[in-house]
Amino acid sequence: MGRLAAAMLLALAACAGGEANWAKPGADADKTSADYEDCRTQARAATQRDAAIDADILATRGQDWQNGGTLTMHQDAMAHSTGKRAQNIIAACMAGKGYQPAR
Repeated sequence: MGRLAAAMLLALAACAGGEANWAKPGADADKTSADYEDCRTQARAATQRDAAIDADILATRGQDWQNGGTLTMHQDAMAHSTGKRAQNIIAACMAGKGYQPAR
């Protein structure tokens, strides 16, 4: 269960510094960083429920998956799904704030 939580935190941490990937006319680095952090906070809040559900699933099915040799695969799939959802939330949030992907 700890591995899944760590993987999810890493997925969100991978977004750290991601403000450099966004541009908005007139927005300086501090404003972009603050907006990006706000979006990351929203993504964390939105994916927290999913992470808790995944942890519950692992608590009930983890031993079966471990016995079947698929535990790591399931953990990685859950972490990837949560990380991808967080990235999508951040992208939508930043677009909503008027940012576009930097080139």
